[in-house]
Parts: sequence; structure tokens; C-alpha cells
Amino acid sequence: MRIAVGKMSHEANTFSSQATDRSRFAVQVGPELLEGLAGTNTELAGAMSVLAAAPDIEVIPLMGAKAGSGGPLPADTFRELLDDLLARLRAVLPVDGVLLGLHGAMMADGEPDATGAVLQAVRQLVGPDVPVVGTLDLHANVTRRMVAEATALVGYHTAPHIDMFDTGKSAAEILVGTLADKLTPTMALARLPMIIPPETSRHTDGPLSEVINQALALEQEGTILHGSIYPVQPWMDTEDVASSVLIVTNNDQELARSICDRLAHDFWDRRAQFVPEMVSPDEAFRQALARESGTVIFCDSADAPSSGGTGDSAVVLQAALKAAPFSVTALLNVVDPAAVAQAIEAGVGATVTVEVGGKLAPEFFQPVSFTGRVRLISDGAFRFKGPGMRGVEHHMGRAVVLVQGGIHLVVMERGVTQWDPQLYRSLGEEPADARVVQVRSPAAFRAAYAGIADEILIIASPGASSSRFEDLPWYHLPRPIYPLDPDTTWP
Repeated sequence: MRIAVGKMSHEANTFSSQATDRSRFAVQVGPELLEGLAGTNTELAGAMSVLAAAPDIEVIPLMGAKAGSGGPLPADTFRELLDDLLARLRAVLPVDGVLLGLHGAMMADGEPDATGAVLQAVRQLVGPDVPVVGTLDLHANVTRRMVAEATALVGYHTAPHIDMFDTGKSAAEILVGTLADKLTPTMALARLPMIIPPETSRHTDGPLSEVINQALALEQEGTILHGSIYPVQPWMDTEDVASSVLIVTNNDQELARSICDRLAHDFWDRRAQFVPEMVSPDEAFRQALARESGTVIFCDSADAPSSGGTGDSAVVLQAALKAAPFSVTALLNVVDPAAVAQAIEAGVGATVTVEVGGKLAPEFFQPVSFTGRVRLISDGAFRFKGPGMRGVEHHMGRAVVLVQGGIHLVVMERGVTQWDPQLYRSLGEEPADARVVQVRSPAAFRAAYAGIADEILIIASPGASSSRFEDLPWYHLPRPIYPLDPDTTWP
């Protein structure tokens, strides 16, 4: 049997000023798509653990394109990437099955349901009888078109995201079982009129975990093939956005529908429990510095690059300067290519004054003046070692560490996913030894920082990925929707 494997992954944030053009995508074609997977916690690594072990399966790698969160794709970028995937698939037809690594919250200009468009185009090419299975992020915006075009969709069960390998493995097992005529996947989808702050959408505790655990129990007892709870990427200002529940059964549509509706009602009934508790940056420093010991993580989620933020908010830095001087260490970070260049030109050991932040998203932020000694210069490459995306290399461009008293400021050329303390450790800074650690991530950082954090404070600040949804300029969002409209009813 011949199985084609491809990937198109991007998470859209329509409030982001970061244009997601072709240069933002890491693209792998042909055999290189499957290189370097060993030891990584990724969907394709999990899928290949199944597919490569099957003696009667030939894996045909097509193309993989992945970009971090940002604004919707320009129409020509989306078309170029999709055309490349389709051309490579067309060239190897016929195939017996297709496995696609997707995110589920991709948008493009003129195509708000870009993931649905990818699945539809692949389906049209391979025909109605070839199984097409896709993997999804837990924050996918699962549309009816996606469900109609796929044979099965398999999503993460975790936030913080730590089960990418398992997700890919499950997707491949369903695909192989379908090809062997052992499985006939049937799906049921329920969409809920609510968007949810990711800070409180965790599988480890709280309201989301209570619903996810029900789906996991049904999987483990063999009642369903797969069950996913999707709290959605909330910063998608589109007419077709919703949190959702998706159930996959083995040839039992009635059972899928029944379980889907029950879990959806349980999900909806918990909606008020998702509102996060936040503190201002000034109050966060007051609380952290009042402690006698311990490490306090500042969850600066409103400007998280992994959620579409630019990473150049200096709001927390400004609060640190107001609280200074202090004898403990505060590890902070900001994106500012010009400040990096200025520090590199000055050299290690020099003292520089830079205007940092507030340049990429001036609608949200203003620059802050900072004077510090250049402690270190780096190429900005590091590899995640924690549970989420373990083994995956990340690049923040050139980076410098500027020190002023207890403030250790990492300045980088481009935003990067901040799930892992290796961001700081790769620059000679140890988060476990700091009183304050700024992390621009809403929830996924909690897995790798679990052994470090004595306390976590969610910072109330502006930004493209703010969970104060009422502060954002919505134009297309379907109304009513919870929590913007507290009296929203469903079904």
C-alpha cells in the first residue's frame, strides 16, 4: 500500500501585525520531510513509528510547510504552498491513503477556512474512496467542511501540548486500520458559540481537563476511536469560528452523535469557569519581590509569538524598571532587531542605551529606554528539551543579553515559541535561579517549567493575543458569542 504524507500547518491570529508570507514558512520537500524525526515529539515522528514499521506500506513524502502563529496568509502564498502539495501528490497517484499534518486554525486572505480548503483539494484529487486522515492542534477551528472532506481528524489531547507524537501515531493507526478494512471511521461534530482564553484551557487541571478526561476514558475502554475537545484559537475574527467537540467511532454514527452531544453540553456548562485571573505588571512585581524565595513565572500571554504576538511588548520591562533596583534576578525578553544590532556593534562588556520594543505592533505598544551592559552575544539557536516539541530546534535570530542590576534582558531579532526554559539557558541564564521569569506563552510553557515555577501570575496587558477579548477590534465574529455576550445560549 502506498501512503502519501504531507504537512501544512499555521495558526492564524487576525489581530497580529506579523504578515505570514512565504518567508515565514519552513518548507521541506520529498525525503527531507522525514529526516531528523528520530527522538522528536512531533506528529510526523509518531505517524512514522507506525507507517515505517508496517512491511506492506510504502511511505511517499510530499511536502511539508510550517509557520509559527501570525496573521492570515496572503492569497498568493497560500495558493503557492497548496499548489506545490497538490502537484507532488498528483505526480505520485494513485495512492492508497493520505496522512496530513495540519493545525486546523489556518486562514488565508479570501479563504478563512484554509484547512478545509486543503482537505477539499486533496479529496478532489484522490477521489472519494481513498482514506484521508489529518492531525490537528487542540486549538483547531474545526469546520463542517473539514469533517466532510476527511476520513478522520485526530487532535491533541493536551494543553500544554505534549502529545504530538501520540497524536500522529493515533492518526496513522486509524489510517492503517481503515486500509486493512478493520476500521470504518465515522465522525460527529458539535460546534459551540464560545471562544476560550488559553490560559485556563489545560488538560492538567480545571474545566477543560474534566471534559477531555471523559473522552480519554471512552478511548481507553474502546468505545470510540478518538475524541477531541477543541477550545479553538480565539483570535480568529471570522464568521465561522467556534469551540467544538469531535468524536470518531468505528462505523457507528449514532454512537458518535450521542457521545459528541453529551460532551459538548458538558463543555458548554463549564464556560464561566474559563475566565482567567490576571494581575497588572506593577502588581505582579510587587507580589514577586515580596516573596522571600522562589521563582515566579510572569505569563505574558497577550504578546505570545506562539499565539500570533510580535514579542515586542515592553510593558513588563517598564514595570521592572519602575520596581528597580532590586537584588534578585528578573529574566525578561523582547524582540527588537535594531537594538540587537546596536548591542552587537558595541560588543561584549560595553554599556549601551537602547530603545526597545513597541516598533512591530505600535497599535498596542510603545518603546522603552533601557541601559545595560552587553553580557553575551548569541546566534539565537536552541533546541527544546522539555515535553512539548522535544528535540525541535528554534531560532530567535541573533540575540544579546543586556544587564542592568537585577534585570537581565534578552533581546532577539525575531519572535520565537517560548514553551521551554532552554530559551534562557542557551544564553547562560538559569530560570530556576531567578525570582521573575517572563514567558510569552499562555499555557504550553507549563509543562517544561513545572519543576521551576513556585508561582505563576497571568499578566494583564495589551496585545494581539490578549484574553481580554473585549479590548480587541472584532468585525466578523459571529454574535452572540460567549464571553463577549454573556447571555449567549446553546443549542
